[in-house]
Amino acid sequence: MSKFQENIKHLIPRPKTPVVKPPMYRSIYTESVRRTYKSNNNCHKTMGYAEVELDPPSQFLKKHTRKEMRPFVEINRTKCCARKSIQRPCDGAPTNASKKLPTKTRKNIRQTNIIDVIRRVPPLPKHRVQDTRNGHIIVLNEAGWSPRTCPRRIDKTFLYKQNYGKTPAYNREKCNKEKEMAQLMETERKRAVKPPFRYLPESERNEMLSGLKTNWAELHKEFLLLPMLTDTVPKMKRKTMLEKQLNNLEKDIDLLERNPSIYVCQDV
Repeated sequence: MSKFQENIKHLIPRPKTPVVKPPMYRSIYTESVRRTYKSNNNCHKTMGYAEVELDPPSQFLKKHTRKEMRPFVEINRTKCCARKSIQRPCDGAPTNASKKLPTKTRKNIRQTNIIDVIRRVPPLPKHRVQDTRNGHIIVLNEAGWSPRTCPRRIDKTFLYKQNYGKTPAYNREKCNKEKEMAQLMETERKRAVKPPFRYLPESERNEMLSGLKTNWAELHKEFLLLPMLTDTVPKMKRKTMLEKQLNNLEKDIDLLERNPSIYVCQDV
């Protein structure tokens, strides 16, 4: 029998086998917990228990109105150490029965301090002087800048200062640095060997001047032969280069014509 042939048994609907599940777990305390929850459900529904009366809104808690209940501490005033036992005198010895022990007087330290403060003479203010820009303050009477015999000469107290007439430390350091820099520059200048100058003779000057003029004439002729319309980048570069060379030659010619005596640096 081929597997592709139909079977009538497959057309009959088969009953589904029910899935048997295990019983759901239930705790043995479920009923007791439910009864306890229902019994205490509405006990705290308001602020406080139902039998406690609440204060009206006008009687709110104010400052220094609550009664402070401090714990009671019993102070034992009996002394730990007992007094020394008084020995009875011997027979025939004199007795001082009438002599009393001195009583201890309690001194009020707080009251005595208040009286001392009231009777105390206030101290005189000290003359303070600020001697630096950083806010350093010293007492003039204790510094020793001015003589004790003449305390009114406050305007000349700077004369008695220890560093009066001396160069300040910051200025001294600056001067030392400047001197060191000047010495370094002088040594470098002496080490560098400069070539000597020589006087340019008249014939050489005229020859140089004529050569510059000849170059200027050639460049000027080449500049005049440029096209009228410079519409491309090479033409523009050529024109600017010729203008720059002509300006440099004109400056050199003007320098030689204005200065008849010229000194040039001789090559080493």
